[in-house]
This record gives sequence, C-alpha cells and structure tokens, in this order.
Amino acid sequence: MNDSFFTKRAALLQQMSALDSMELGSLKAEYRPGPSGSPSGPYFKHQVWKDGANQSQRVSPEEAPALQAAIDHRLHFESLAQAFIDLTVEHTRQNRFPDSLKKKIIRVSWPRKRRSRT
Repeated sequence: MNDSFFTKRAALLQQMSALDSMELGSLKAEYRPGPSGSPSGPYFKHQVWKDGANQSQRVSPEEAPALQAAIDHRLHFESLAQAFIDLTVEHTRQNRFPDSLKKKIIRVSWPRKRRSRT
C-alpha cells in the first residue's frame, strides 16, 4: 500500500505542478440582438466573487481563449487537490493502527463487583 500510495501521490503532485496558469471565476459568452435582428457577438464577461460581491469585467475575444484555459486549469487543479486529500485521508485511516498492533490490542474487562442482596 505504501509504495502505491507514494506513487499515486507523486503523480498527483506532478500533475498539479504542470498547471502553469490559473484564474478564479467564470467566463461567459453573451450574444445581443443586432440591428438587423440577428444576434451579434460573442461578448465575453469574466465574473469573480470577491470581497462579498460579484465583480465582472469585459474580455476581448482575443483574450478569451487564454482566460478560459486558465479557468479550466484552476478547476482541474481543484479536482487534483481533492483527489490528493482523499488519497491521504484513506492512507491515514488505514495506517492509524498497523496490523501488528491490532493483534496485540487486548480488551480488558474489569470484574464487576457483586451487589449485596439486602
């Protein structure tokens, strides 16, 4: 288990370190009705929850793909971090008491005092 645990953990850390850009929030594409009735756009809006409020800013179509990639990297990093946590918790729980100690744990039952019948 230990070799597998350390191998999986190292793989997760390597994947996490490979993500070179990250951004918070979300990117939405908006389309607006044009003068001829056909939609115009897309217009990109980057939204981030900060200081208890939703802050949004417009993003140019040229910047949108890189921003979306950074947002995707952050989401992927968060899923890898959760997998790292799950793996470490499982390892901790399995190794709390090694098998060699589990066999030596003896439950002691204290003798009861007899109640007097009066």
